[in-house]
Amino acid sequence: MKVVKEFVIAGLLALGLAAPAAAVRELQGQAPSGAAYRIAVPDGWEPGDGLVLYQHGLNFSPDTDPGLGPLRDTALEQGYAIAGSGFSTRGWALLRAVDENKELLEIFRRDVGNPGELIPFGGSMGGLIALKIAEDRELNPLVKGVLALCPPVAASRAWDSGLDLRLAYDTVCADVDNGRLKTGDEPYPWAYNLGDIPDDLEDLQFDPDVRSALLSVVVCTGISLPQSIRTNGMRERLARLQRITSIEDERFLLTNIAYSTFVLSDVLRAPDKMDGRNPFGNLGAMYADADLDSRIRRVSVQPAARVEFNWHSDYRGDVGTAKVLSLHTSGDELVIPQHQYVLRQKTPDAQLLSAVVRETEPSHCGFSEAEGLVAWEALRRWKDGAPKPTVAQMQQGCLGIAAATDCRFDEGYVPGNIDAVVPSRGAPLTVDARFNGSWFDPSRSGEGIALEVLPGGRAIVYFFTFSPAGGPTPQAWLIGDGKVVPGGIAFDTTYHRPSRPDGGAVSADPTDWGRLFIGFSDCNTGELRWEGPQNWGRKTVPITRLTALKGLGCGNMGTAPAQASGSWFDPSRGGSGFHVEQFEGDRFLVMYYGAPGSSDFVGWASGVATGNLATGATVELATVTGPVFGDAFDPAAVVNHPGALSLQIRLGCSSGTATLTQAGGTPVSLNLQRLTAPDGIAPCASN
Repeated sequence: MKVVKEFVIAGLLALGLAAPAAAVRELQGQAPSGAAYRIAVPDGWEPGDGLVLYQHGLNFSPDTDPGLGPLRDTALEQGYAIAGSGFSTRGWALLRAVDENKELLEIFRRDVGNPGELIPFGGSMGGLIALKIAEDRELNPLVKGVLALCPPVAASRAWDSGLDLRLAYDTVCADVDNGRLKTGDEPYPWAYNLGDIPDDLEDLQFDPDVRSALLSVVVCTGISLPQSIRTNGMRERLARLQRITSIEDERFLLTNIAYSTFVLSDVLRAPDKMDGRNPFGNLGAMYADADLDSRIRRVSVQPAARVEFNWHSDYRGDVGTAKVLSLHTSGDELVIPQHQYVLRQKTPDAQLLSAVVRETEPSHCGFSEAEGLVAWEALRRWKDGAPKPTVAQMQQGCLGIAAATDCRFDEGYVPGNIDAVVPSRGAPLTVDARFNGSWFDPSRSGEGIALEVLPGGRAIVYFFTFSPAGGPTPQAWLIGDGKVVPGGIAFDTTYHRPSRPDGGAVSADPTDWGRLFIGFSDCNTGELRWEGPQNWGRKTVPITRLTALKGLGCGNMGTAPAQASGSWFDPSRGGSGFHVEQFEGDRFLVMYYGAPGSSDFVGWASGVATGNLATGATVELATVTGPVFGDAFDPAAVVNHPGALSLQIRLGCSSGTATLTQAGGTPVSLNLQRLTAPDGIAPCASN
């Protein structure tokens, strides 16, 4: 009973019944991204104290005056500062939200002080953003706990259901005069053009303006009309859509249609989101309604767009040591409680308390004040070292401060598999050791990527390319450290190395450049998406396999023989190194990256030769100049410079030697160590 008593006391404190209000300093402003922000700091807060990062739910109008959520007063009274961003974009904010929270944190550090811990908190979309903050590699070390209310953790599956609803509606209501939804420009007629999306919508849940904006839905289904004036056809079409979607509540069905038209279309078409690149599809989905399954429009995704969207939107469970407490309402038909099933699958049990409150009437995030406050107190104690709480303890603690009608934690509730509600798209392409090698866009010959898929789901990419127009150097190369995800690889951390084959001076330090996303269509083709600084821009290009490692072609599923493929470097010359690919027979490729301060040659050069790398081989390396990066790339401008470097190299299991000679220069001896070994290669027996 001691634990229950402590929950009761904590709940009373949270309700403000046992703590005097503290003086509060508030700050407001606009971040460089354009996002409005608000910060509240209690009197006595010092650097090293805690900061709550509040995340609001989805608004379909710009939030120019962000609030700080339902826990504002409680957190301030307990000595926490609290800050919230309005985000710079309407609707689905996940593509920018984590970066804008980092921006807000820097503002807080500048104007208030450096917090000792972060506690992200939010509901609905905000609950998912809170979890994504905990996953970020920069922010994660500071995150001790996350409070996520009704979060759509399997966001891509939620949007799958949105696409299904829009396409199902188009099929069911196809022959109803004035009952068809607006269509947009090809190739995505199921998505509204941006000019057709009303700009006066705010909260899409049960908003009267939604009904007027979706008058065609009323015409087709009779939804929101009195039963007495609905036609039999209306009733039949409405009942069919409810069976297809498993949405029983008519108000929720209309809300979901609003999301599947206005918000889905905004995600696809808005320049600050996917800008016409489609991450949504239903190929492989099997619908229980046989007639629908045979007639529904089939939509294919763009591989890199899907990888990029899912990277920003889906919860992956990479929360380090943070404690996660999440609540859901049982009757939620907007963010269905099956998302808690996904949360439980992806988060270690020792770090997660997932609870559902049992409703008599369906709601989205319809928690009582007491339920929310007890959850906050449970997380607060747990993150600070108390034992992991239980659902039963939260229920008893809630009953100590509120009526039974306000305390509905159900310890026996088991959320079902989301695939039972949202038709699966089939297993995504598995990216594994077979994808190692070099890739390029045939229309941009002269630049490309060298890809190393590593054990443990990691990957490294070397993007050998050129500087943008007007750049200070002819060549440039990027290095990305990424994570293998379904269907591709996300390189959330990418660094830029400027290169001057003419030996001119450039900075020795790599700079944080941006992001790369690779989505694969199959083992030999895919797409590369880059998102760089302003002068580099953003672009998606098709890529085709150029090389495959020995024993790791698309048809090989076993372990490849031990080989020298991978990355090598001389520890005394950090920043420079070699990427090696060993092919069938004795052929091999070597790419050299020379960084300022560690190499007389600054730039990248490559060559292919035949020889035995274990006993020693020679390869002539050529450099390339001429084109510029991005849209202005011209393959006709490529100029090859053969013989720029001569390399003698011998590679063992984990170490080797090399002699690198620049044309007309002095030989440089290198003592090499293996930096990486691609996945799928057998370990060496000895050096």
